[in-house]
Amino acid sequence: MKRNVIAVDLGASSGRIISASLEDGKMELKEQFRFSNQPIELTDSLYWDYLKIFQEIKYGLMIAQRDLKKIDSLSVDTWGVDYGLVGHDGKMLLTPHSYRDTRTEEFENKLYEKLTPKELFALTGVQPNLINSNFQLFADMNLHPYLKDEVANIMFMPNLVEYFFSGVKSNEFTIASTSGLLDGVNRELSDDVFNRLGFKKEWFGDIQRGGHVLGNVLPDIAKEVHLDSDIKIINGIGHDTGAAVYSLPISSQEAKNVAFISCGTWSIVGQQTDKPVVTEQAFEAGLTNEGCFDGGNRLLQNITGLWIVQELQKEWSFEGEMVEFSKMVDEAESAEHIGSYINPNDPLFATPSNMEEKIVKFLKETDQKLPNSRGELLQIVFESLALSYRDTINNLENITNEEIKRIYMFGGGIKNRLLVQLTANFCKKEIQTGPTEASVTGNVLAQYKALGYFKDDAERLSIVKSSFDTRVITPQAMDSDELNNRIDGFTKILKKEIAI
Repeated sequence: MKRNVIAVDLGASSGRIISASLEDGKMELKEQFRFSNQPIELTDSLYWDYLKIFQEIKYGLMIAQRDLKKIDSLSVDTWGVDYGLVGHDGKMLLTPHSYRDTRTEEFENKLYEKLTPKELFALTGVQPNLINSNFQLFADMNLHPYLKDEVANIMFMPNLVEYFFSGVKSNEFTIASTSGLLDGVNRELSDDVFNRLGFKKEWFGDIQRGGHVLGNVLPDIAKEVHLDSDIKIINGIGHDTGAAVYSLPISSQEAKNVAFISCGTWSIVGQQTDKPVVTEQAFEAGLTNEGCFDGGNRLLQNITGLWIVQELQKEWSFEGEMVEFSKMVDEAESAEHIGSYINPNDPLFATPSNMEEKIVKFLKETDQKLPNSRGELLQIVFESLALSYRDTINNLENITNEEIKRIYMFGGGIKNRLLVQLTANFCKKEIQTGPTEASVTGNVLAQYKALGYFKDDAERLSIVKSSFDTRVITPQAMDSDELNNRIDGFTKILKKEIAI
C-alpha cells in the first residue's frame, strides 16, 4: 500500500510542498509546488509574510491532493530561531520578524548586563548571537512592554504554521534548541534564562520530542481547498538542519565519526554528540549545540554560506545580467588563484546589498590583492567557504576527541562541484553528497515514524539506502606547500582583528 505524506519545507528564500510516497520500503519524492518566501522590509523592519505563506501552502496542498488522491499527513520544517506571538484569543499579536531584523542591536548591551555571553553559553550551550530567539524576544518585550500580559503562546515558525492548520499549539525540540532558551544539560526551558530575562515559561508549553500527531486538518481548510478531512498534522522535525541530519544513511554508532555540512544560504558544519558540549574551548571556537530528533545533540557552527553568492547574483541581475550559479562555478574554476580570502562570518557580510563592494572593502582593509574579474571574486568566496569548513571540522575533532573519518554534504550547495571538491581537498577527507533533498527526507521520515510506518533506526536506514543514491568525492592530490600556503593565508585573515 502506498503511503503519501507532505513535507512543507520553508526556507529563507522559498517554500516548497514536496510529496513523498512510500511503497515496499522505498520512498519517492515529488515537488508539487514552490513559492517565493522573501522577508519584507517595512518601516526599517524585516518581517515574514505569514499570511502569504499560509495561503501558498494551502494552494500547494490543493495541487498535491489532486495529484495523489490520498494524503496521510503533513509536517513543516523551517530555518531556526524565528517565532510568532499569539494572544489569549488565539490570534496573532505581531507579524513575525525575520532573524535578519536589526531591532536586537539596540538591546544587546542591556541583555548582556543580565547574562554575559559566557553565562549564556554555559547555561544554554548556544553561542550568543543577535539573531537568536532569546535576543529577539528580549527586544520585543522591551519595545512592547504590553506583550508580557497579552502573549498567551509563543510558537516557533514550523509549529506556528502547524497551528494554523490544526488549531493545536505546540513546540518541538529541534527547532526550540536553536533558540537559546533551553537548558544546556536537561534540554528543557531554562529557569535561569527565563527568570533573568523576564520571560514566562508558560508561553512555550511543553517541548515535544520524537514526533506527535497534533490532529486532523481543520474542517474549514479541508473544505476550502478540497482536502481529505483526515489528513494528520504532525509535529515532526521542525528545524531543517535537524531534519537533514535525520536523513543521513548512517547509524547512531557511526555518527560520532561523521561530520555534516548543510550547504545553503547558511553553511552549517557539525558533528553528532551524545550530549551538549559546553566547555570554554567550545565557546571560544564559536561552536553551538542544537538538538536531534532522537534527543541527541548536534555540535556545530553556523557560517554565512551561499548567502554571499546569492547576494552577488542579485546585484548583478540589477545591473542587467542574470548570472546562473553554474556559470559562476565555471568562471571561478577558470580564474587565476590570487591568494586572497574573506572571513565569511565577518558581520560585514551578514546584511543584504552591496556584497561585491563589501568583499572589496574587506580585502582592502586586510591588505590583500583585489580580484580583476568576476571569476577571481567568486573563487575567493568559494575557497574561503571551503577553508571555513576545514577550520570548523578541525575544531570539532579537537574538542570531541573523535576522529572524523568522512563528511556528508547536503543542501543546494552540493550542486556546486567546485565548492564540494575544494572542501574535500582542504579537509583531506572523503565526502559523500546526498540525499539531495535532505531536509525534506528527514521531515518525511519523522512523519513515517510518528505514523508507525517504521519502528527503529535499522528500518529508517533501509528506507534511505533503498531510496537515494549518494556520490563520493575524494580529495585531489595537492602540492603540500601550496595547500599549507592557502590554509595559512586564510588562518591569518581569521586571526586579524579588523574594525570594518
